[in-house]
Amino acid sequence: MTKPSHQDFWNARYASGQTPWDFNGIPADLQAFLKRRVRGSTPSGAGRGRVLIPGCGAGYEVKAFAEAGFEVVAIDYAEAAIARAHEAIGPELAKRIVHGDFFTHTFEPGSFDYVYERAFLCAFPPELRVPYRDRVASLLKRGGDLIGYFYYKNPDREEGPPYGFAWGTSDELFGRHFILLKDVPVQDSVPVFAGRERWQEQRRTAYTGS
Repeated sequence: MTKPSHQDFWNARYASGQTPWDFNGIPADLQAFLKRRVRGSTPSGAGRGRVLIPGCGAGYEVKAFAEAGFEVVAIDYAEAAIARAHEAIGPELAKRIVHGDFFTHTFEPGSFDYVYERAFLCAFPPELRVPYRDRVASLLKRGGDLIGYFYYKNPDREEGPPYGFAWGTSDELFGRHFILLKDVPVQDSVPVFAGRERWQEQRRTAYTGS
């Protein structure tokens, strides 16, 4: 059986339209974030900062960040997802989407003010969480922010994806590397995440250990 960490698994999902995580728009917490932020947490010379969107899927947030004044880079390794994004956001913004693997693509370390998370981390089994955290920490500038949506439910390998966090395990994962600045329940989740999703903002610390 194809595993959810394999490219073919996600290509098949997008090609067949089996995407229950797709919000088909911009969630309310992200809309509020984009309205209230004046500049990036560690402002670069361009606009409100540079943001990376891993596993961007249909790419709705690419357009939202760009229109709010951010320099956006997105990445997805499912060709079918990128094809959908091209249809959703148009050719100019589609140029900001990289076809590649978030874990191995040659991004410059410390080159982003933000990493935006939505339905990406929970798509992978728990053993990939430490590599995810380390990768995000390496790509963010010191003082940069990991923002977005996190799914809380005891992970079940038979039912996943999505794979949720058991309560407390996210603190163990992100502690020392990040300081939790905001944590609120999400009110407009899609059904697969309903009642178990939280909007969080976490700031990168100076910690460089494992």
